[in-house]
Amino acid sequence: MNWIHLLLGTKGRIARKSFLLGLLPVLLLVGILTFYLRFLTGILPAWANIAVPALIAVEALYFLANLSIKRMHDYGRSAGWSLVLFSPLAVIAGFLLQQKYFPLQSYEVAVVVYTTLISMAFVGFLWMLTEMLFLRSHEKGDRYGPSPNTAAA
Repeated sequence: MNWIHLLLGTKGRIARKSFLLGLLPVLLLVGILTFYLRFLTGILPAWANIAVPALIAVEALYFLANLSIKRMHDYGRSAGWSLVLFSPLAVIAGFLLQQKYFPLQSYEVAVVVYTTLISMAFVGFLWMLTEMLFLRSHEKGDRYGPSPNTAAA
C-alpha cells in the first residue's frame, strides 16, 4: 500500500479496507490534538496554543478529504459528494460567524434554525459515512480508474 498516494492524492479509487486503514493516521492526529489540548496548552507559549492545534486539525481534515474523495470515486460519484461529510463543520462555522457579525434578536429563532441545520447536516454526515463504510465497490472500471478489488488480484 502506498501511504503517500492514499493520504495525499485525490486520483483513483480505494476499497473499504484501504479507507479504514487510511482512517488510522487521521484518528492518530485527532488523538494527538486531544492530548495537546488537554495537557500542553498551559505549558507552551501562546502562539503554539493556536498554531499547533490548527496545523494538526488541518492535516487531519486534508487526509480525510482525500480519503473520502477516493472512496466516492469507488462507486462512481464525483468528489463533490464528499463535501456532505464536512457539512456539520460548515454549519458550526456559519453559526459562529453569524453570532459574531449578525446576532439574531430572538434566541428562540436561533435555536430552531441552528438545531434544524445541524440535524440535517449530521444526518447527511451519517449517511455518507455509512455509505463509505458499507457500500460495495463497482466491480467494473469507471472514469476514475479500475476497480481496486480487481487491481489487487
